[in-house]
Amino acid sequence: MSRSAPTLAAGLLCLALAGCALAAGSRPPTTYDLVAPRSFAGTPKPAAWQLVVYEPTAIHALETDRLMVRPSSDQVSYYKGVAWSDRLPRLVQARIIETFQNSGAVKTVSATNGQYALVTDLRSFQIDVSSGKAIAEIEIFAKLVNLSSGKVLATKSFSARVPASTDSPRDVIAALNQGFTEVLQDTTTWVASRRA
Repeated sequence: MSRSAPTLAAGLLCLALAGCALAAGSRPPTTYDLVAPRSFAGTPKPAAWQLVVYEPTAIHALETDRLMVRPSSDQVSYYKGVAWSDRLPRLVQARIIETFQNSGAVKTVSATNGQYALVTDLRSFQIDVSSGKAIAEIEIFAKLVNLSSGKVLATKSFSARVPASTDSPRDVIAALNQGFTEVLQDTTTWVASRRA
């Protein structure tokens, strides 16, 4: 991608706000999904306890099924005609649960019952174009909590930045999924390594 930051930001703003390529209401948005990883390297022996994964908290701008774009550090926009398959925090929760199920990192995992809870804050999940290149940015802050005592056992922030090959929706979604996979694999290993 060789375009300058102003050109790329202007192009994405046009796509996001004015609907240059898609007239409002002309057809349903193209829907994309997040993918849970299925292969894991170096996952510790499964933790012999039950884990509940709560829905992540998030700022209002991420409490949506729309794909967020940052043309600058203090500005938020969205891709026009593009949607996630569910509201983002709920989709992230579902994929975290699926990741733990795929990895076998803990005895059992669900959205409702457990001895320990994974409490997360979705701090970033967007495409940053402020540098002139489209970069997928993800940050999830995690806490592991003993539900019987309410004690926080550990906290850690997991993040990834993955350049997209172009600023097209398909390519930025691919970059977001790559970064999300990295974050989920690291989170799974971290949780499984905790011994209460």
